[in-house]
Amino acid sequence: MNMLKQLNSAIEYIEANLCAEFDLDTAAGIACVTADSFIRFFSYMTGMTLTEYIRRRRLTLAAQDLQHSKTPIIDIAIKYGYDSAAAFSRAFAKQHGITPSVYRKDGGSLKVYSPASFHIMIKGAKEMDFRIIELADTIVYGVSGQYEGQGYKTREELRHSMWANNCDDVPGQLCEGGWNQPGSTSYDGVWYGIWQDGKYMIAREKADVKTLEVEARTLPAGTYAAFKTECGGLAWEEFPKLFELIFDSWLPASEYKQKYDLAIEVLHLWTDHDLRQKNRYYEVWIPVELKK
Repeated sequence: MNMLKQLNSAIEYIEANLCAEFDLDTAAGIACVTADSFIRFFSYMTGMTLTEYIRRRRLTLAAQDLQHSKTPIIDIAIKYGYDSAAAFSRAFAKQHGITPSVYRKDGGSLKVYSPASFHIMIKGAKEMDFRIIELADTIVYGVSGQYEGQGYKTREELRHSMWANNCDDVPGQLCEGGWNQPGSTSYDGVWYGIWQDGKYMIAREKADVKTLEVEARTLPAGTYAAFKTECGGLAWEEFPKLFELIFDSWLPASEYKQKYDLAIEVLHLWTDHDLRQKNRYYEVWIPVELKK
Protein backbone atom coordinates (compact mmCIF):
# COMPACT_ATOMS: atom_id res chain seq x y z
CA MET A 1 0.00 0.00 0.00
CA ASN A 2 3.04 2.33 0.24
CA MET A 3 2.98 2.61 -3.55
CA LEU A 4 -0.64 3.77 -3.49
CA LYS A 5 0.22 6.31 -0.80
CA GLN A 6 3.15 7.62 -2.85
CA LEU A 7 1.06 7.90 -6.02
CA ASN A 8 -1.70 9.75 -4.20
CA SER A 9 0.89 12.08 -2.66
CA ALA A 10 2.13 12.82 -6.19
CA ILE A 11 -1.45 13.65 -7.26
CA GLU A 12 -1.80 15.94 -4.23
CA TYR A 13 1.39 17.73 -5.32
CA ILE A 14 0.02 18.13 -8.87
CA GLU A 15 -3.32 19.42 -7.56
CA ALA A 16 -1.55 21.94 -5.30
CA ASN A 17 0.39 23.26 -8.29
CA LEU A 18 -2.25 23.30 -11.02
CA CYS A 19 -1.94 27.07 -11.29
CA ALA A 20 1.84 26.95 -11.47
CA GLU A 21 4.49 25.27 -13.57
CA PHE A 22 4.80 22.15 -11.46
CA ASP A 23 8.00 20.12 -11.66
CA LEU A 24 7.54 16.65 -13.20
CA ASP A 25 10.69 15.32 -11.57
CA THR A 26 9.36 16.38 -8.17
CA ALA A 27 6.05 14.59 -8.77
CA ALA A 28 7.85 11.48 -9.97
CA GLY A 29 10.20 11.66 -6.98
CA ILE A 30 7.24 11.74 -4.60
CA ALA A 31 5.91 8.62 -6.34
CA CYS A 32 9.40 7.06 -6.11
CA VAL A 33 9.64 6.42 -9.85
CA THR A 34 11.42 8.06 -12.76
CA ALA A 35 9.69 10.85 -14.67
CA ASP A 36 9.22 8.62 -17.74
CA SER A 37 7.79 5.81 -15.63
CA PHE A 38 5.39 8.18 -13.89
CA ILE A 39 4.10 9.52 -17.24
CA ARG A 40 3.61 6.01 -18.65
CA PHE A 41 2.00 4.67 -15.48
CA PHE A 42 -0.36 7.64 -15.18
CA SER A 43 -1.49 7.31 -18.79
CA TYR A 44 -2.00 3.56 -18.47
CA MET A 45 -4.00 3.79 -15.25
CA THR A 46 -6.21 6.77 -16.09
CA GLY A 47 -6.60 6.45 -19.85
CA MET A 48 -5.30 9.99 -20.47
CA THR A 49 -1.93 11.67 -20.59
CA LEU A 50 -0.70 13.68 -17.64
CA THR A 51 -0.82 16.81 -19.80
CA GLU A 52 -4.46 16.13 -20.70
CA TYR A 53 -5.34 15.50 -17.05
CA ILE A 54 -3.81 18.83 -16.01
CA ARG A 55 -5.64 20.66 -18.82
CA ARG A 56 -8.98 19.12 -17.88
CA ARG A 57 -8.54 19.85 -14.19
CA ARG A 58 -7.53 23.47 -14.87
CA LEU A 59 -10.60 24.01 -17.05
CA THR A 60 -12.78 22.42 -14.36
CA LEU A 61 -11.42 24.85 -11.77
CA ALA A 62 -11.68 27.74 -14.24
CA ALA A 63 -15.41 27.05 -14.56
CA GLN A 64 -15.74 27.34 -10.78
CA ASP A 65 -13.96 30.70 -10.86
CA LEU A 66 -16.26 31.95 -13.60
CA GLN A 67 -19.32 30.95 -11.61
CA HIS A 68 -18.29 32.19 -8.17
CA SER A 69 -16.16 35.27 -8.85
CA LYS A 70 -16.21 38.44 -10.91
CA THR A 71 -12.57 38.06 -11.89
CA PRO A 72 -12.05 39.18 -15.51
CA ILE A 73 -11.88 36.32 -17.96
CA ILE A 74 -8.38 37.28 -19.10
CA ASP A 75 -7.14 37.03 -15.52
CA ILE A 76 -8.69 33.59 -15.15
CA ALA A 77 -7.10 32.59 -18.45
CA ILE A 78 -3.66 33.65 -17.25
CA LYS A 79 -4.20 31.97 -13.86
CA TYR A 80 -4.71 28.62 -15.59
CA GLY A 81 -1.82 28.93 -18.02
CA TYR A 82 -3.29 30.54 -21.13
CA ASP A 83 -1.57 33.42 -22.90
CA SER A 84 -4.78 35.03 -24.17
CA ALA A 85 -8.50 35.12 -23.57
CA ALA A 86 -9.01 33.72 -27.09
CA ALA A 87 -6.84 30.65 -26.42
CA PHE A 88 -8.60 30.10 -23.11
CA SER A 89 -12.02 30.47 -24.75
CA ARG A 90 -11.16 27.87 -27.42
CA ALA A 91 -9.91 25.37 -24.84
CA PHE A 92 -12.87 26.00 -22.53
CA ALA A 93 -15.37 25.54 -25.37
CA LYS A 94 -13.64 22.35 -26.53
CA GLN A 95 -14.04 20.75 -23.10
CA HIS A 96 -17.34 22.21 -21.93
CA GLY A 97 -19.14 22.91 -25.20
CA ILE A 98 -19.74 26.54 -24.21
CA THR A 99 -17.58 29.67 -24.15
CA PRO A 100 -16.46 31.24 -20.85
CA SER A 101 -18.41 34.44 -21.48
CA VAL A 102 -21.65 32.61 -22.28
CA TYR A 103 -21.22 30.30 -19.28
CA ARG A 104 -20.65 33.24 -16.94
CA LYS A 105 -23.72 35.04 -18.28
CA ASP A 106 -26.20 32.19 -18.73
CA GLY A 107 -24.76 29.13 -16.99
CA GLY A 108 -24.99 25.76 -18.65
CA SER A 109 -23.85 22.16 -18.64
CA LEU A 110 -20.18 21.38 -18.02
CA LYS A 111 -17.80 18.47 -18.49
CA VAL A 112 -16.02 18.41 -15.13
CA TYR A 113 -13.19 16.18 -13.94
CA SER A 114 -12.52 15.28 -10.32
CA PRO A 115 -8.95 14.80 -9.05
CA ALA A 116 -7.53 11.35 -9.71
CA SER A 117 -6.94 9.13 -6.72
CA PHE A 118 -5.29 5.73 -6.80
CA HIS A 119 -6.96 2.90 -4.91
CA ILE A 120 -7.17 -0.76 -5.77
CA MET A 121 -9.03 0.68 -8.73
CA ILE A 122 -8.78 4.21 -10.08
CA LYS A 123 -11.35 6.72 -8.91
CA GLY A 124 -11.77 10.19 -10.32
CA ALA A 125 -10.34 11.58 -13.55
CA LYS A 126 -13.64 10.55 -15.17
CA GLU A 127 -15.70 12.86 -17.34
CA MET A 128 -18.95 13.93 -15.70
CA ASP A 129 -21.70 15.85 -17.45
CA PHE A 130 -22.43 18.39 -14.73
CA ARG A 131 -24.40 21.56 -14.25
CA ILE A 132 -25.82 23.62 -11.39
CA ILE A 133 -29.59 24.11 -11.50
CA GLU A 134 -31.98 26.20 -9.43
CA LEU A 135 -35.10 24.16 -8.74
CA ALA A 136 -38.43 25.69 -7.74
CA ASP A 137 -40.69 23.83 -5.31
CA THR A 138 -41.98 20.91 -7.38
CA ILE A 139 -44.87 18.69 -6.24
CA VAL A 140 -44.72 15.10 -7.46
CA TYR A 141 -47.04 12.16 -6.90
CA GLY A 142 -46.03 8.55 -6.46
CA VAL A 143 -45.52 5.44 -4.38
CA SER A 144 -42.73 4.94 -1.86
CA GLY A 145 -41.09 1.90 -0.33
CA GLN A 146 -39.11 1.61 2.89
CA TYR A 147 -35.47 0.66 2.42
CA GLU A 148 -34.06 0.72 5.92
CA GLY A 149 -34.96 -2.26 8.10
CA GLN A 150 -36.88 -4.13 5.36
CA GLY A 151 -34.32 -6.81 4.58
CA TYR A 152 -33.07 -5.51 1.25
CA LYS A 153 -29.38 -6.30 0.79
CA THR A 154 -28.84 -3.21 -1.35
CA ARG A 155 -30.78 -0.15 -2.42
CA GLU A 156 -30.73 -1.54 -5.94
CA GLU A 157 -32.89 -4.49 -4.81
CA LEU A 158 -35.60 -2.11 -3.59
CA ARG A 159 -35.40 -0.02 -6.77
CA HIS A 160 -35.67 -3.10 -8.99
CA SER A 161 -38.63 -4.49 -7.05
CA MET A 162 -40.58 -1.25 -7.33
CA TRP A 163 -39.94 -0.77 -11.05
CA ALA A 164 -40.46 -4.40 -12.13
CA ASN A 165 -43.87 -5.23 -13.61
CA ASN A 166 -43.69 -8.70 -12.07
CA CYS A 167 -43.13 -7.25 -8.58
CA ASP A 168 -44.52 -3.96 -7.24
CA ASP A 169 -45.02 -2.42 -10.70
CA VAL A 170 -45.22 1.14 -9.40
CA PRO A 171 -45.25 2.61 -12.96
CA GLY A 172 -48.43 0.62 -13.60
CA GLN A 173 -49.98 2.09 -10.45
CA LEU A 174 -49.26 5.64 -11.65
CA CYS A 175 -50.01 5.51 -15.37
CA GLU A 176 -52.50 3.91 -17.73
CA GLY A 177 -51.29 1.13 -19.97
CA GLY A 178 -47.83 -0.36 -19.76
CA TRP A 179 -44.40 -0.46 -21.29
CA ASN A 180 -44.01 -1.42 -24.98
CA GLN A 181 -47.64 -0.87 -25.98
CA PRO A 182 -47.81 0.12 -29.68
CA GLY A 183 -49.14 3.63 -30.19
CA SER A 184 -49.11 4.48 -26.48
CA THR A 185 -47.19 7.41 -25.03
CA SER A 186 -48.45 7.06 -21.45
CA TYR A 187 -45.00 6.32 -20.05
CA ASP A 188 -43.16 8.92 -22.16
CA GLY A 189 -41.36 11.66 -20.28
CA VAL A 190 -39.77 12.30 -16.92
CA TRP A 191 -39.91 9.95 -13.94
CA TYR A 192 -38.38 10.59 -10.52
CA GLY A 193 -36.72 8.15 -8.14
CA ILE A 194 -36.38 9.91 -4.78
CA TRP A 195 -34.08 8.66 -2.01
CA GLN A 196 -34.87 10.32 1.31
CA ASP A 197 -35.23 9.35 4.97
CA GLY A 198 -34.71 5.63 4.37
CA LYS A 199 -37.30 5.49 1.58
CA TYR A 200 -37.31 5.27 -2.20
CA MET A 201 -40.20 6.84 -4.10
CA ILE A 202 -41.13 6.52 -7.79
CA ALA A 203 -43.05 9.62 -8.82
CA ARG A 204 -44.16 11.88 -11.66
CA GLU A 205 -45.59 15.35 -11.90
CA LYS A 206 -49.35 15.89 -11.72
CA ALA A 207 -50.04 15.93 -15.46
CA ASP A 208 -48.34 12.55 -15.92
CA VAL A 209 -50.22 10.42 -13.37
CA LYS A 210 -53.67 8.85 -13.74
CA THR A 211 -54.70 9.47 -10.14
CA LEU A 212 -53.76 11.80 -7.32
CA GLU A 213 -54.80 9.18 -4.75
CA VAL A 214 -51.13 8.48 -4.11
CA GLU A 215 -48.45 10.04 -1.95
CA ALA A 216 -47.57 13.66 -2.70
CA ARG A 217 -44.12 15.01 -2.04
CA THR A 218 -42.50 18.36 -2.62
CA LEU A 219 -39.03 18.48 -4.12
CA PRO A 220 -37.68 21.46 -2.20
CA ALA A 221 -36.56 24.59 -4.00
CA GLY A 222 -32.86 25.30 -3.98
CA THR A 223 -29.52 24.76 -5.65
CA TYR A 224 -28.83 21.29 -7.05
CA ALA A 225 -25.80 19.72 -8.67
CA ALA A 226 -27.12 17.78 -11.67
CA PHE A 227 -25.23 14.95 -13.36
CA LYS A 228 -26.31 13.29 -16.62
CA THR A 229 -25.47 9.96 -18.26
CA GLU A 230 -25.13 9.26 -21.96
CA CYS A 231 -28.11 7.86 -23.85
CA GLY A 232 -29.03 4.21 -24.09
CA GLY A 233 -27.83 2.77 -20.79
CA LEU A 234 -29.71 0.66 -18.26
CA ALA A 235 -30.78 2.35 -15.04
CA TRP A 236 -29.61 -0.47 -12.80
CA GLU A 237 -26.11 -0.15 -14.31
CA GLU A 238 -25.89 3.62 -14.72
CA PHE A 239 -27.14 4.87 -11.34
CA PRO A 240 -24.65 2.97 -9.11
CA LYS A 241 -21.75 4.19 -11.26
CA LEU A 242 -23.03 7.76 -11.22
CA PHE A 243 -23.58 7.77 -7.44
CA GLU A 244 -20.06 6.43 -6.90
CA LEU A 245 -18.53 9.17 -9.04
CA ILE A 246 -20.56 11.87 -7.29
CA PHE A 247 -19.95 10.84 -3.70
CA ASP A 248 -16.48 9.31 -3.95
CA SER A 249 -14.90 11.75 -6.41
CA TRP A 250 -16.88 14.90 -7.16
CA LEU A 251 -18.24 15.98 -3.77
CA PRO A 252 -14.97 15.56 -1.83
CA ALA A 253 -13.07 17.61 -4.40
CA SER A 254 -15.69 20.25 -5.23
CA GLU A 255 -16.51 23.53 -3.53
CA TYR A 256 -19.94 22.14 -2.61
CA LYS A 257 -21.32 19.89 0.10
CA GLN A 258 -24.61 17.99 0.18
CA LYS A 259 -27.26 20.11 1.87
CA TYR A 260 -29.46 17.39 3.37
CA ASP A 261 -30.40 13.73 3.02
CA LEU A 262 -31.92 13.78 -0.44
CA ALA A 263 -30.91 12.37 -3.80
CA ILE A 264 -33.17 12.54 -6.84
CA GLU A 265 -32.88 10.17 -9.78
CA VAL A 266 -34.39 11.64 -12.94
CA LEU A 267 -35.25 9.12 -15.64
CA HIS A 268 -36.07 10.23 -19.19
CA LEU A 269 -38.05 7.31 -20.63
CA TRP A 270 -40.26 6.25 -23.54
CA THR A 271 -43.17 3.81 -23.73
CA ASP A 272 -41.98 2.34 -27.03
CA HIS A 273 -39.29 -0.30 -26.52
CA ASP A 274 -37.03 0.73 -29.40
CA LEU A 275 -37.22 4.43 -28.61
CA ARG A 276 -36.54 3.73 -24.95
CA GLN A 277 -33.49 1.60 -25.69
CA LYS A 278 -32.08 4.26 -28.02
CA ASN A 279 -32.94 7.52 -26.27
CA ARG A 280 -33.28 6.88 -22.52
CA TYR A 281 -30.88 8.72 -20.25
CA TYR A 282 -30.67 9.44 -16.56
CA GLU A 283 -29.72 12.22 -14.19
CA VAL A 284 -28.95 12.51 -10.49
CA TRP A 285 -29.76 15.77 -8.68
CA ILE A 286 -28.09 16.45 -5.33
CA PRO A 287 -29.07 19.48 -3.19
CA VAL A 288 -25.89 21.39 -2.43
CA GLU A 289 -24.51 24.48 -0.79
CA LEU A 290 -21.06 26.03 -0.88
CA LYS A 291 -18.56 24.80 1.68
CA LYS A 292 -17.66 27.47 4.22
